[in-house]
Amino acid sequence: MAGAEAVQGDYSRLTVAGKDSTLVADEPELCSRDRSVLACDAKPRCVTLTAEEPTVQAGRRKHVYRVQGLAVLTLLLSAIGCATNGTPQRIEAWTEAWSEEGLTGRRLVTEHFEIVTTLRDAQFEAALPDFLEAAYKQYVGTIAPPEDVESKLTMYVFNTRSEWARFARRRFPARYNVYSRIRSGGFTEGDASVLFYVSRGATLATLAHEGWHQYVSSRFHAPIPAWLDEGLACYHEAVEFAGSVPRFTPQHNTFRINSLREAVQTGGDMSLREIIDTDAGRIIIQHHSGITQMYYAQAWAVVTFLRHGAGGRFAAAFDQMLDDIADGTFSVRVSAAGLGVVDGSHLSFGEAAFRAYFDQRPEELSEEYYDHLVRVAGF
Repeated sequence: MAGAEAVQGDYSRLTVAGKDSTLVADEPELCSRDRSVLACDAKPRCVTLTAEEPTVQAGRRKHVYRVQGLAVLTLLLSAIGCATNGTPQRIEAWTEAWSEEGLTGRRLVTEHFEIVTTLRDAQFEAALPDFLEAAYKQYVGTIAPPEDVESKLTMYVFNTRSEWARFARRRFPARYNVYSRIRSGGFTEGDASVLFYVSRGATLATLAHEGWHQYVSSRFHAPIPAWLDEGLACYHEAVEFAGSVPRFTPQHNTFRINSLREAVQTGGDMSLREIIDTDAGRIIIQHHSGITQMYYAQAWAVVTFLRHGAGGRFAAAFDQMLDDIADGTFSVRVSAAGLGVVDGSHLSFGEAAFRAYFDQRPEELSEEYYDHLVRVAGF
């Protein structure tokens, strides 16, 4: 299940997103006024973006965007400092006029995405195809999709909250009373993510997070536990820029570290058992920003612990779990683990998956996981 988050941070490294904004990634119940930042390790570089004259083919306008510099996204993240060297890239997206629910905008179609936008920021809009396709490559590198899947991921990016609200009210009437609580960010339902512009950095982060949820739900129909789904969504958030394309750095998600640091300092961290057993919705309904941030940060930490921590002891099992999701055998193995419990206890879906692949109860790894939290938080 997709969850909610308000991301808070005050990092010593480069801060590249707007301040005094709230990011709610994909479920709407939690809306609060926190300081939302996106940080990266790389030194920012300025770029120049120009659009060639569009050509017309099959009723669509084909815009070929030529990006000069090391990354257009560094500019879009409002970074400080610049350099103009680098190799130009050629980015292509079909564009056509779009109108629905009395709104007008543009539809940008790439190899894997259909992006509907009413954005007024032309530079930001021009960068979306490149950013999302880069994110898609990262998703594929995590779990390879079935070969016969051709559907595109649909992202609605509205320029204002009022446009977003008008669309959401008519397209999703059954849940609009919940979605209407969102003050910043957006939501995902079914085969679409519906967002409105907050700031360049926060909006890109939301797109990357939500793109993962859409990728999983559209490519792999069997459910995966919340701790894994949300942990991997956060795993794909961190980006730095070295060379001509964004480079994702999932082990160094400064987007989440501040929440971990606060949790460790205050003793408010959740146990490994709680993270494994908890469905994201149970956290959301508490309407507590700090708890929600902590949950998502720790879900990310669980993924990094199992895939990269503990001296690599669980890496092979973690990768096998991802392979089983890809080939469709994950649910069978998890069901067998649940049926194989000899003490008569009922396993949550999250724990059944955990035991199926790591062959231990969460409590048996709690101390080692906590040590990982402390290291990741920088203590």
